Amino acid sequence: MRILPCSALIIHLAAGAAYSQTFTDLQIKLGVSYATDNGETPGNIWRSSGSVIVGKPVATTFSRGENCAAWSVSSAVGDVREDATTGWNIETTAIRVVRDAITFRLRWVRYAALRQQFDQIPLESGKAFRMPNEDIELTMRPGESAVVDTVRVPAGLKTMEGRTCRGSASIRVSVDHYPEEEDDRRLVAADLWLIERLSNGSEAQRSQVLSVRGLPNHPFRFYFDRVVDANFPLDIFGFLTARLESGATAVTIETRCRWGHANSPGFYGPQQFVESAVVVKPDEIVEVRLPKLDADAGPFARREFSIRIRARQLR
Repeated sequence: MRILPCSALIIHLAAGAAYSQTFTDLQIKLGVSYATDNGETPGNIWRSSGSVIVGKPVATTFSRGENCAAWSVSSAVGDVREDATTGWNIETTAIRVVRDAITFRLRWVRYAALRQQFDQIPLESGKAFRMPNEDIELTMRPGESAVVDTVRVPAGLKTMEGRTCRGSASIRVSVDHYPEEEDDRRLVAADLWLIERLSNGSEAQRSQVLSVRGLPNHPFRFYFDRVVDANFPLDIFGFLTARLESGATAVTIETRCRWGHANSPGFYGPQQFVESAVVVKPDEIVEVRLPKLDADAGPFARREFSIRIRARQLR
């Protein structure tokens, strides 16, 4: 069993850059959002790069009709809707990937989309009425996004979801995990134990083995049994995210420690938060030491806890 202090884990996370030509767990997405009476609302039009391949350009064509929700997207340049009034040629190319951060080049043009001319206007054409002076380079992690372009649309019309348009729509670029959650058939299991190191150097197991399951790259919750000393409670819980690597599972743990009694509804007492990261090989148990609790943690002040982890891919 390996024992890793929290500070070493954070250094490990920062130093663990990895490079590869194809990244099967990451994607670059382009999608549409509208300004509506409910704020910015994601549309149902989007396109994924699929698994990211460094150096491979991915072309996308967006087009918009008269209605605020009348959008189309295609992988074929020039494939616009019949009533298109505006069109975009967008190209994304991954340059490098460091862990889950993708650096990519974004090139795009917007112009009046006359269908008979659209497929004959290349990305570099001077006929485009807006084109960046140079390629845009962005670095994003899953969950991050940026606006590519914003246009005015007829206000007062309804989207497909029945919301009222407020006069603008945007094309956004984002990075996310791949495949989509509803399409992912893989499954990861993790066994966790809560351990306390006593002042005499011995150990006390403070919970039964806790087994949790979830999808790779998506956080799933865990809750240890409450620990009580002199009628003073301590709750340790959090989120675990597993990323599959060659021959191992990279695990990130967000641990929250909460102690004391709630004095009123909505007040849950002091908390301590720490994020740790470790790589677990098959059939290996790794121990993550948590920081000592704060001085106001009653009978738990300055006491030492750790979490032992065993992770594996089930399918």
